[in-house]
Amino acid sequence: MGLPQTSGGPAPALTQRELDVLQRVANGASYVTLAAEWHIAEVTVRGYGLRVMRKLSASSITHAVLLACHAGILDGRPRRHGDHAGYAAHVYRGEEPCDACRAGELEYRAGLRARNAVKANAA
Repeated sequence: MGLPQTSGGPAPALTQRELDVLQRVANGASYVTLAAEWHIAEVTVRGYGLRVMRKLSASSITHAVLLACHAGILDGRPRRHGDHAGYAAHVYRGEEPCDACRAGELEYRAGLRARNAVKANAA
């Protein structure tokens, strides 16, 4: 049984607090630590964790972190066009780059060639 594949669909909508819990747990924080830092009850933090798990269909908070990474929620991969680094993000995900990203990549490479030509002429 391999790692779960992302469907390419939209990532589940998480509230800012749910995302904070997910990010902090991914970095090793415990519910107890988060409760103390945020001056709230541990049961409240656990509730946020349970909602994250439910939204991601995870069996544990650790599983939720893994699924969030696969869905691009934690690692910065884009979930919809306009949120991403462009051409490289499409290639990284194994997608065919969109026209806007392809045009941006061509413009970027043309700029690199022009700068390299200036450097070569100066040498």
